[in-house]
Amino acid sequence: MKKKNVNRMKKLGSFIKSKLALSIFILTSCISMQAQNTITGTVRDAKTAQIPGVTVTVKGTTNATITDFDGSYKLNVANSKEILVFSYIGYTTIEEAINDREVINVSLNEESNALNEVVIIGYGSVKKSSTTGAISSLKAKQLDSQSNTNLGSAIQGKVAGVSVESAGGSPGSGTRIQIRGAGSLNNNTPLILVDDIQVASMNSLSPNDIESIEVLKDAAAAAIYGSRAANGVVIITTKSGKKGDIKVSLDVFGGYSTVTKQLSLLNQEEWAKVSNAAYAAAGKAPLPISLNPEVGGAGVNYQDGIFRAAPTQNYSLGFSGGSDNLKYSMSLNYFNQDGVVKETNYDRFNIRVKSDYKKGIFKIGETILLTKEKRKELPGVPGQGSNVVGAAITMIPGFAVYNEDAVGGYGGASGPVTDIFNPIAALNLFDVTSDTYQALLNTYLEANFFDGFKYKLSVGATVSDYKRDNYSPRYEVGGFFKNLDNDLTHLDQFNLYTQVENTLNYTKSFGKSYVNALAGYTVYNNTFKSVTSSVSGIPDNIYTLSGAVQPAANGFNTESNLVSYLGRVIYSYDSKYTLSATIRRDGSSRFSQNNKWGDFPSVSGAWSIGKENFFTNLKTPITDLKLRASYGVLGNQEIGDYQYLGLITSGISYGAGEPNTLWSGNIQTNYPAVGLKWESTATSDFGLDLDLWSGKLQYTFDYFKKQTSDLLLRVPIPLSVGSSDNPYTNAGNVSNKGYEMSLTYNEKIGDFNFNITGNISSIKNNVDELSTGSQVIEGGKGSFHGAPVTYSKVGYPIYSFFLVDTDGLFRSQAEIDAYKKDGKPIQPNAQIGDIRYIDYNGDGEINGEDRQYKGSAFPKFEYGMRFQGDWKGIDFTLALQGTQGNKLYNGNKTDLETVRANINYSSATLDSYTFNPNSNFPRLDIDDKNNNGADYSDRFLEDGSYLRIKTIQVGYTIPNSITKQVSIDRCRIYFAGDNLYTFTKYTGYNPDVSADALGGRGVDYKSYPLSKTILFGLQINF
Repeated sequence: MKKKNVNRMKKLGSFIKSKLALSIFILTSCISMQAQNTITGTVRDAKTAQIPGVTVTVKGTTNATITDFDGSYKLNVANSKEILVFSYIGYTTIEEAINDREVINVSLNEESNALNEVVIIGYGSVKKSSTTGAISSLKAKQLDSQSNTNLGSAIQGKVAGVSVESAGGSPGSGTRIQIRGAGSLNNNTPLILVDDIQVASMNSLSPNDIESIEVLKDAAAAAIYGSRAANGVVIITTKSGKKGDIKVSLDVFGGYSTVTKQLSLLNQEEWAKVSNAAYAAAGKAPLPISLNPEVGGAGVNYQDGIFRAAPTQNYSLGFSGGSDNLKYSMSLNYFNQDGVVKETNYDRFNIRVKSDYKKGIFKIGETILLTKEKRKELPGVPGQGSNVVGAAITMIPGFAVYNEDAVGGYGGASGPVTDIFNPIAALNLFDVTSDTYQALLNTYLEANFFDGFKYKLSVGATVSDYKRDNYSPRYEVGGFFKNLDNDLTHLDQFNLYTQVENTLNYTKSFGKSYVNALAGYTVYNNTFKSVTSSVSGIPDNIYTLSGAVQPAANGFNTESNLVSYLGRVIYSYDSKYTLSATIRRDGSSRFSQNNKWGDFPSVSGAWSIGKENFFTNLKTPITDLKLRASYGVLGNQEIGDYQYLGLITSGISYGAGEPNTLWSGNIQTNYPAVGLKWESTATSDFGLDLDLWSGKLQYTFDYFKKQTSDLLLRVPIPLSVGSSDNPYTNAGNVSNKGYEMSLTYNEKIGDFNFNITGNISSIKNNVDELSTGSQVIEGGKGSFHGAPVTYSKVGYPIYSFFLVDTDGLFRSQAEIDAYKKDGKPIQPNAQIGDIRYIDYNGDGEINGEDRQYKGSAFPKFEYGMRFQGDWKGIDFTLALQGTQGNKLYNGNKTDLETVRANINYSSATLDSYTFNPNSNFPRLDIDDKNNNGADYSDRFLEDGSYLRIKTIQVGYTIPNSITKQVSIDRCRIYFAGDNLYTFTKYTGYNPDVSADALGGRGVDYKSYPLSKTILFGLQINF
């Protein structure tokens, strides 16, 4: 009985204790809850946009939350004396004391220390502070600050050591890129990768899709790509999805483009005056069209006839989002641009899908990019005009545009002035259109099998189908140009590029050491097919190859393969000392069996002095200081396929035997280059990276030298050999050396944030050796019928200008009589007012042998500057870009300032010696026996230096308090102007010209003019 009572008492005691403990817990909890405060607020960036995913933590505790999709947060704190810590990747962490506040709104600034940025390298990524090579990086925000119609143009002037030139100026023509000078006489185009797959150019990409652009400039950075990277590497990474709810972005802009200038030409009355004077000087009667100059009037301004205000429009729509395991990004882009020359147009549509999915140790992903491009191209024209622009500036203004009695309805030149085709007729008669369909697909599988090991298999392809139609109807233009049938030429080109890449990566940290090792095996294949078909006599305005007469077709196929083994080891100790070694072994089908393989190694190192104890103890404003050095060898195989084989072309017809009998035969079209080997480039680089005041001021300097040997060149062979094409051989050395600097300053003054960036580069190019049999290689021509004006010669830059020197005008007969060699006149046909040429070689004659070096198309300096600032929702961007010390040959002047019967002239002829004896412009003479118009003289060589206002943009972001009422996260409107003004002494359309071939660089002959663009845009984020 007592035992039962004891048990009952124990149970009662336990019950009372438990109830008492529960009561105490509830009481203290209530007290605690009453003591806690709820803090709310919003986190924004410097541009007042909300930032989702920011971690808000009570300092010194684990009490934390994150901001939601609109940047807002709510957090309970124990007391009002706590401190909140706001942190987010890529932004500077800040602390805010509560101080009895219930609402705390903060603004985070992006991390400004450039040395902590992550940059993409070959087959991986590293922090910039860990790089040992010369790498420049552009992020999306640097591209988004201007309304880019072309990706190549968007990077112009932004990266030191990178030269970007217009590739023609017409809509869709894009740009040409060169990294650290021209190291080859053959090909200087860099390797361009989009999400790890090679593309021919970046012109078809939408700038809105770009997350970052990395430029690998030295061998240490580029050697992992081997022979494909001889001219540097441009790595383009498209935008990826991020964890969070779906985000929608819309970017729309539209505007107009106009030519920046017109050439100053003569009207009809002025032309007749000049023409009559030129004919009179030769003792000839004037042309019928110029008999009465005073009644000729202005005539037709053919530049006005072909130029227009051309509309541009762009629509980009993007979607992105994701979870812990799945992330995605999709975009649609439509871009349409009319050319400033009438009847020219570029139309592009892009679809992009990018996603990745992670499950366990595996991760898969893909990039799909589909592009459709349509171009209406600038047509060529018969005769000396070459193209519509050339015809417009040389067409005599006295000829009418239209003639109802002519086939086709257009007027033109007649009589002795018949060599220029009516440019307006060409725009409306000829139809040159092209369509390009391109698909890019790259998929990958990653597997993290063991600690530190990651295997990646990447399989990708690009497919391109290019179709071009050139239609010419029946016409009669003037008294010289006729086409009796409707003609059509169709070109169809198909290109398939595939790649398979296997890489194994190992990363491990132990103690103060860090190791990153990479090994890989890759296979690349490229197949190209081309077919050209032409017909005559097709029905009016019906583009068909069937049912016509005189059909003709020809074509060819090529295929090449590249197999590679690669490896890289990066070792870092204590984040102060970094060493990197890379090796790549490439095997190419373009070389014969004995020379198929090339080895391309590199080694580099970096020392972060700023992290040394002795340096940090100095208490300087220097946050970080790093020295870099590298050396490596890269290769070049860009010679086309089958060069080591003797190619035979069949179907050639020969006349033999009985009269009018043709026999089909074969001809050797390629002389085999059996001993041909890799062109190689050895590159050394010494660099410095400096960071001051925690990223407020950043400075980078590089000195580099590139030595290219075994140049791949075509050398002339006698026709008796039996080949119709000159073979390739290894025949010379070229060197480039120079320096590049970039400087960035970031500042925040109250609500005003701004940064200023600038870069400058200087490169000296030199041909060190040529072993082609001739010590000179001809380059580009300066006129329609003329001789080359650029040459590659030992001791001078690639394709320099070698021209005969002019020495003013002969002002008296005494000067002419005194200019002799061994008693004989050097210029026997000279008259007062003619040009005096320098007899450089002293042989008593003026000819091409008197050419001297007169400069290079490569500038002594290239530079760029950008200012970007924002204040309370208003943002402003100014970008400048230019060159200094380069020469341009104004080939248009060989026509416009040389009086001939069949063309218009420059207004400068009105101030010639004929009308003004004090002028430096030579006298007018239609016979020109002194050859004042010699295109091999320096008369037409000009200073090509320029400074361009590349971009001005002003934007305004509507306050979020307004936009959130309609569920819009961000809304920005902006105004932009591109190529607004160019400061230059050059008298042509555009100092930023580029010919199709390297030898024509710096030669401006009837090029498409530069246009300036005014745009208005709208950006919305949901």
